[in-house]
Amino acid sequence: MPLIIIAGMPATGKSTLAKKLAAALRFPILEKDEIKEALFDTVGYRDLTEKRALDLAANKVLLRCTESLLISGTSLIAVNNFDANMSDAVQSMLERCNTKCVLIFCDGDPEVLYARYVARDKAKTRHQGHTFIDRYPPQPGDDTERSMTREYFRDRFEKNGMAEFRLDCPRIDVDATHPEKIDADALLQQIMHYIKEID
Repeated sequence: MPLIIIAGMPATGKSTLAKKLAAALRFPILEKDEIKEALFDTVGYRDLTEKRALDLAANKVLLRCTESLLISGTSLIAVNNFDANMSDAVQSMLERCNTKCVLIFCDGDPEVLYARYVARDKAKTRHQGHTFIDRYPPQPGDDTERSMTREYFRDRFEKNGMAEFRLDCPRIDVDATHPEKIDADALLQQIMHYIKEID
């Protein structure tokens, strides 16, 4: 059974794209952010080091759940902003499951993505644990309005190897600078072409 991985920079609309593809393909979705949110609500974090530890834990949970579903013969869509350090772990999982995959990589103009990231924080449309706060749940008096600086965004996302995430599989690059311009139907046709080749 094929696996579709949607990876790439934050604020590129990966979750929205996954939902569109899942509806067309009738594939379930596993998304790291949802795992993180469950960890935030259950465990919480007292500082950014603990928050990072939960991020790493969510990566491992995502891969283990993905592997279990693939072994059971279930195709799915996995969503995460993988970095280059995870390439070997994901590739090993694919080989253990004897599974091929299609990688969709979402990127775009970094200035636009940063502005969208900050606007999303200010709009409070995401789980508060994803925002740039020092602990979760926040306590009275905590600054919950602070947003990620441009420099931190550059160091955390642009320089940590997300663009270098590679797998031995077909890759489709998507320019998500303007998500409304993404042709989901054309993308679906590309995916189906690769899935037929895989089968």
